[in-house]
Amino acid sequence: MSAPNHTSRALAAVVGIGLLAAGCGSGGTLSAKALSQESSTLQSLAAEGALLARDSAAGKTTGVFTRVHSEYLHKAASKSARSLQSAKTTPALQPKLERTARVATRVSSELEQLGHASGTEQQRLARELERNAKALG
Repeated sequence: MSAPNHTSRALAAVVGIGLLAAGCGSGGTLSAKALSQESSTLQSLAAEGALLARDSAAGKTTGVFTRVHSEYLHKAASKSARSLQSAKTTPALQPKLERTARVATRVSSELEQLGHASGTEQQRLARELERNAKALG
């Protein structure tokens, strides 16, 4: 993975989390736009994690790269999951918020496991991360 690609994904995650915070405001409600952006950011994190898991299981990345990059992805997904779990929104958006928060928690957990998983486990995690990316799409 090239550094510019990694940097742009990192920036997208930071922007998404920033939008979530802005959408929540000080005691306000999470807007539909902010929730959609957060879902897109999480979808990107899950898809990138799935790619990393597949590449690592196939021996295309080093163990160190897999551990470090999965930790970075995990931290971003974990921060997002915590923010979503404490977010408030309108009654109409509440089901989407709850569903997105549940998927974010799963993605965070899967990314946490990825760095120290065996090849077989990495293949399973790739499938789970892909499934969760689709659920967020």
